[in-house]
Amino acid sequence: MKSPFRTTLPGGWPEGAPPRSTLYSLPPYGCSGEDRENLGSYISRLSSAHDMARWTLTKRIIGPAAEELFGVSSDRMARDIARADYNIKVSRATEQAYQWAHTLNRLTLRSNLQLCTLLPLKELVSACLVLSNKRRFCPLCYKDDVQKRRDCYDRLLWSIDAVTACPLHRLKLVNHPKQKRRPGAFGRTDGPSDEVAANIDSMESPASDYEVESARLIAELLDDAVVFPNAGYSASAQSAFLKHAVDTLFDGKSARFAAHLLVNKSQMHGWVKGQVRMSLPRLALVAYCCGCAIADILLGNKVMLSLRPAPQCQNRRLIAMGGAGAKRPRDDLRRELNEMIRDARVTNAAEAARALGVSSKFLRANFPSEQALLVQSGRELVKARRKEATVTFDQVYLNEHIALCSAGVYPARRRVLERMRGKVASLGRRNNAERAQRRAHATTGVTMARAREPRRPLLPVRPSDGQTEGKV
Repeated sequence: MKSPFRTTLPGGWPEGAPPRSTLYSLPPYGCSGEDRENLGSYISRLSSAHDMARWTLTKRIIGPAAEELFGVSSDRMARDIARADYNIKVSRATEQAYQWAHTLNRLTLRSNLQLCTLLPLKELVSACLVLSNKRRFCPLCYKDDVQKRRDCYDRLLWSIDAVTACPLHRLKLVNHPKQKRRPGAFGRTDGPSDEVAANIDSMESPASDYEVESARLIAELLDDAVVFPNAGYSASAQSAFLKHAVDTLFDGKSARFAAHLLVNKSQMHGWVKGQVRMSLPRLALVAYCCGCAIADILLGNKVMLSLRPAPQCQNRRLIAMGGAGAKRPRDDLRRELNEMIRDARVTNAAEAARALGVSSKFLRANFPSEQALLVQSGRELVKARRKEATVTFDQVYLNEHIALCSAGVYPARRRVLERMRGKVASLGRRNNAERAQRRAHATTGVTMARAREPRRPLLPVRPSDGQTEGKV
């Protein structure tokens, strides 16, 4: 295989001339954490600049170069870049992103493409709740790209799950609508679709102060990670900062700090002791409430702090959802719980805990028999609802199957499911559709096209003379 790297100067080139890049040395957009381009968008612009599809550019140049540098399969890289979620996959903090960034650095003779990924955060923050699983954008950022006559590009900040707003325009990020891949679209920049461009004005929604401020804090962290490239997570540094915050703002009472952040005391205790590593959303929350930078928490800086109230728009998964019901007498709680069970006002243990204003753990510890009864009731209700949904799905499938047969059209599964849209809550998984299809064909007697014969079980082979008996 011919090396993708140029080893000799072309004919007539002056001796001692600087080396030439294999690909265009395309500079990435953006100069800070707030507007820096992610690597997936850069690859798309690079392929468009060469008038090549992403898959072709990877198969012919990037893949062989990565195979020479890191020994990875060029076919695997070509498959990765052809996926719909490649934009986020190649921009995260993984070994795959490292190979992409440094291979492109060699091919373009650049040295900063790793900053278009989350690799600088790899040693600083936990991988939990970092990468978003959806591609998002800011409408006004795309408008600015159009006004400045440049390609609409995706910012690295948008791929972080804890970021829900644009710190530049104070707008909420919008999810890209799912769209079918257009033929020949591999070599074009992945900017806004025609649908997004036509309705972009109606997508502008103002964000809350906390959403904007937390996005700004995380953008500053992306810049600080470049300034401190050798810094990594330290449990002692996290513990030193939190002890400083507890002593400065809460008179040395960590329980008050936990109540202020709306988190559990045990969780705060684990953070202060360095036993639990804080996730990126938690780091942004603490930095916001203490009036400092996220880097101050990670480096253990004892900076001047100012207390701010915790926001009301936190993710419900990240805050303590307890109530004041645990302070009531146990007999009153038991009597109210039995009344709710008798009147069927609650169907499972979670609903009962919320109604009483207690946690599920409290309910299980203090009322084990009632909690076990509610758990069993919840399971039976779930089974009954699933059975009802299955019967409804199969009946609707059969009705549409018969309607197609009456119209003289073969009832292919694709056609039947297309007619079922809007008539059932969900089309379900493929095995549900296959089950309904088999039952419909068995009921109507219509032969299934391209039906496969049942697979015959393998039988043991009688060993011949001189052979040992074995399984096939």
